[in-house]
Amino acid sequence: MYDARWRLTTLLLASALAGSLGLAACSPQTQASADTVSESIPAARELNGQGLAALDATLNQFAAAQARSGYVALIARDGVVQHISETGYADIEAERPMNADTLVRIASMTKPVTAVAVMQLVENGALRLDQPLADIIPAFADAHVAVSVMANESGEIATVPAARAITIEDLLTHTSGIGYVFDYETDLGRLYLTRNVYEDRDMTLEQRIDHLAGLPLYFQPGERWYYSWSNDILGRVVEVVSGQDLESYMQSRIFRPLGMDSTTFFPDEALHGRIATLYTHDESGAIQALPSSLDYAFGANVAAGGAGLFSTANDYFRFAQTLANGGELEGTRILSQDGVNAMTRVHVGADRMPENMNAGNLGFGYSLGVVYEGQGSSASGYPADFGWGGYFDTDFFVSPQTGVVALILAQEQPSATTPREGARAIFRQLMPAVIAE
Repeated sequence: MYDARWRLTTLLLASALAGSLGLAACSPQTQASADTVSESIPAARELNGQGLAALDATLNQFAAAQARSGYVALIARDGVVQHISETGYADIEAERPMNADTLVRIASMTKPVTAVAVMQLVENGALRLDQPLADIIPAFADAHVAVSVMANESGEIATVPAARAITIEDLLTHTSGIGYVFDYETDLGRLYLTRNVYEDRDMTLEQRIDHLAGLPLYFQPGERWYYSWSNDILGRVVEVVSGQDLESYMQSRIFRPLGMDSTTFFPDEALHGRIATLYTHDESGAIQALPSSLDYAFGANVAAGGAGLFSTANDYFRFAQTLANGGELEGTRILSQDGVNAMTRVHVGADRMPENMNAGNLGFGYSLGVVYEGQGSSASGYPADFGWGGYFDTDFFVSPQTGVVALILAQEQPSATTPREGARAIFRQLMPAVIAE
């Protein structure tokens, strides 16, 4: 949704829609799932039937071509689920269909959930947004900033002391200076790759985060936006402050109250039969299941607050609708309206965001992308829309202006030959026609 690299060209969409009549019968779409519609909600504004038909036809075509094994898209308006598009397979070999109850790795769509947990602790007075991270995790007390992202002649990365402490708000807005796993070009990036929180399976979460704390920052805290390990660190913050492990905290304070019965970091045996297989595309471009040894989310032994959750379309809709409602769902409140407003306000604007984000008028709130009214050449949605996507090709957004809550899920480990006809690539381009009244 928010990454310009995933946008399809107009020609590609035109080609996909050209075959809509023949493909419409490939995989039936449903109008709603009974367990997601609240009877107490008044009549909602309808979605556009032609736009929905185009979305269904496009997803059918891409699934038939095995651009992804399958897709599920769920779209609600004014609190009512009006359309679910299900096509392709959760497991191709077993011919198990992809549907709204299929359990998928939502990757970075975990981040907003962790942010809600943090904001709950802020509202309870157990945590402050301006609180130094080192107050909670002492390993971050002696933070240093890299003078250069490349090593010097001695093979070391020169540093200077951080001008101020990293705060909880720096982590929520990804302005802490901490790195991540996507920088393969610099010596500092390669250092971060050696301390991958998701791969160090012999270490506890506490040990992994402490190990990460010893690395130089990319820049002074607060200076600019940089996607990072921030939410994984925040997950550990939640554990320390609450006295609970992250899974237990989220189950008791978020998932069970909202009726998200299938969402978890650790799917048990009862859920295994509903988990989508994670696919990739090989050197020839053929789709194939990713080897289990490379599926870091499945079988993980720590709760990764940045990318570790499994969820379903039906479950995650309940979380997204809660944000749309200002922190409440069906009489259960998990966060105040003020707390949600803080999360969904632009805290990092054009002066600190990367150029590709500025092109889409995309700022950043608390672990959420937020669209603002600006001069970008390829706006990412309506002003005040917010949401985020996940590495394995998942995405969601909430559009306060239009009353729409929408999400799309697929399961693809990106590779050099991964087709661009993915969930995130097409969803935002097709949704304006769906929303049109």
